[in-house]
Amino acid sequence: MNLLAVDTSTTSCSVALFNGDHLLAEAVYTAGKTHSRHLLSMIHRILSGCGCDPSDIGGIAVARGPGTFTGLRIGLGTAKGLAVATQAPVVGVSSLMALAFPLRLMDGPVVAMIDARRGEVYHARYRGGMGGTDAAAEPVSVCSPETVAAVLPEGAVLVGSGALLYQELFEARCPFIRFADPTQHVIRAASVGMLAMARFNRDDVDSVAELIPEYIRKSDARIQVFGSC
Repeated sequence: MNLLAVDTSTTSCSVALFNGDHLLAEAVYTAGKTHSRHLLSMIHRILSGCGCDPSDIGGIAVARGPGTFTGLRIGLGTAKGLAVATQAPVVGVSSLMALAFPLRLMDGPVVAMIDARRGEVYHARYRGGMGGTDAAAEPVSVCSPETVAAVLPEGAVLVGSGALLYQELFEARCPFIRFADPTQHVIRAASVGMLAMARFNRDDVDSVAELIPEYIRKSDARIQVFGSC
């Protein structure tokens, strides 16, 4: 099966194509421009470079959040549109889980963090990297970096834009933690695809109509109108 994987949940944008569990190609764009300007062209280049047509896609994987509101809408909208056009099944994957996936073999817990703006981070902790499972050790949540620092376990490995943004704070308050290598703080579509592959293999797919972004908190516009909870 040819599996197309997409991530647009943060300021980076990534597309990957698999044939079975073999990664054929991957592109990562980190210039920070609006994803709508280049996502479709990235998908086209990946497919054409591998000699694939959209009709050859057998499954689509997409990062569903948490992340930026606009980025998530672009990624989910593109993935769902392709799924409808190609009749390919689709699977949504946690952005934080995809961020932690390359560190799944690390010794010690991995704490994945994405900058949530307004002085907060989205975060989730994974046992011993991925702990051999596809579930977080604790629920995904959004809070201040100070709150995260107060509960970081000894030997934790921090990864993601939230970890980098508040690196000095974490290093000052938690001398027992570590940081992932500089190249590992970007979500890769290859990780999204690998995580989705296990669900495709057991025919556990998402309904296109019911696949929605995992925002975690309300948008700034909704908070201003309705008030924060």
